[in-house]
Order: sequence, then structure tokens, then C-alpha cells
Amino acid sequence: MVGKGATLDTVTPFGRYTATFSERFRWSVSDWRVMPAKWRQKLRKKFARPVAGPFDVEFEGMKLRLYPSENHCDRIIFGRSDLPEREEHEALLPHLTPGMVFVDIGANVGSYSCFVGTRCGGDATLIALEPHPRTVEKLRFNLAANGLPTSHVFQAAAGPEVSEMELWSDGGSNIGHTSLLPEGTANAKVSERVSVRPLLDIVMESGVSKIDMLKIDVEGFEDRALASFFDSVPDELLPKHILIEVAHEALWERDLMSIFKAKNYEIGFQNLENRLFSLK
Repeated sequence: MVGKGATLDTVTPFGRYTATFSERFRWSVSDWRVMPAKWRQKLRKKFARPVAGPFDVEFEGMKLRLYPSENHCDRIIFGRSDLPEREEHEALLPHLTPGMVFVDIGANVGSYSCFVGTRCGGDATLIALEPHPRTVEKLRFNLAANGLPTSHVFQAAAGPEVSEMELWSDGGSNIGHTSLLPEGTANAKVSERVSVRPLLDIVMESGVSKIDMLKIDVEGFEDRALASFFDSVPDELLPKHILIEVAHEALWERDLMSIFKAKNYEIGFQNLENRLFSLK
């Protein structure tokens, strides 16, 4: 067990940090959804954060090293024994096939990339973008723990041009909820300079000839990441399927829905936060 302010460990082999019943119970109770959010926050601070992790968990065929004190996705997996965005993960299942190319923009610690890679039996090209320096190391570890390649993990955000921008976060308890827009993340307190690159440049550098699935969740920066890509992408690289977060659609400067329609996409699965589009 590592105490409050968990040390990042991407060296020790997976399996070293096995959680006790007490540790899982603390995080489970502290994330009990019937309680108001403020109560959960207070309970986490006093009851759960003293056992900050990391914890090595085998979950639904995936091996994940989790830091629940730092990331909402980790808390859901560790405390609730559930997938973050389970509906969305299940909506992808019919489209996952061995040999596919999956582009993960805003990959966080890899819940989507590991899910896709393991469901494809390890036979998938995973192009994952994650600009946060601490989070990208967690992503690489989790991919490697599952025997998945890390050669196409990019410590960068997708944007309209090569640049550097400030990446905003709350500074600790949900580092996965970061945004290049201060209004895109709740309680933005701190920022750090990160690399921004055009998505098409990254795809071309990866040497792929197709994109079977693209997932993007970048807290309001989706239009800046994708609009320039669709302005210039050749038809053969149009993603067959796109899972996009729309929870911060009000922050967009360009109408991605109109762009998708013009490119002949149709909507399939949708809920309040995400939509799945497929080429007709």
C-alpha cells in the first residue's frame, strides 16, 4: 500500500500491489452513489484517501494499475467494480475485430484502449493520445501489462496545428478530467504546458492505411481536434466509427455534427454524454 500522495510506479511488475478487502471497502463506501456528491467527497478525503494506491486489479479480462485518489475512472473500476461509461464500451463491442485500428484521443489511463485491445485478442493497432505527463505513463504501463503495444502512444493533444497549450485540471482528485479549455474542466486550478499536434500528422506517422474506430473525449476541445482532420483527411482514412463525447458541445466553435453529416455518417448509439457515428 502506498499512502496519500501515491507514488507513480511504472517499473514494478503488475501484481505487486494487491488490494486488501479493507482498502477496496473504503473506496467502495466512499463512492456510494446514493449519497450526495459533497458527502462522497468528504468521505473520500477522510476515509479512503489514506489508502491512495496504486492497486493492481484484474477486471473483465484487463490488467490495470489503478490510482483511485487521482482519477474518477480508476475510482469507478476499483470502488464500484464497474466500467466507466459501460454503455459506451458495450456499444463498441459489435465493431471490434482482430486486426482493427483504434484511435483513442484523450486516452486517460487506457480503459478504452485496453478494452479494445484485449477484446481483439491483442491483435489491434492502438493509436493513443494523452497529453498529461503522469497519466500517459499510467497508460503505457496498463497497455504493457495487457501485452498490448505502446509504440503508438503519443504524449500530445490533438489540435488544428503544431503548438503548445495549457492543460487545465483540478490539480489532483480527477486528473483524468483535464482540458485545453479552462471552462472544460470542473474547478480548474492548475495548468501545465503540453504538446499539441494535428491528428492527421499522428495518423500518418503511425503508418496505418485505415481507421476502424475513433474515440474522442477531450472535454470541449473535440471540434478543434477533429475539424481540421476532416478538412483534409483522404477518404480511405475516414474512421468507420466515431465515439465522441458531446457533454461539452456548447464549447465547440465548429459544428461537428454537420461535418459528420456531410461526410456521410449516421448516428447509432447515443446517451446524454456520448454518441456513436458510423459511415453509411
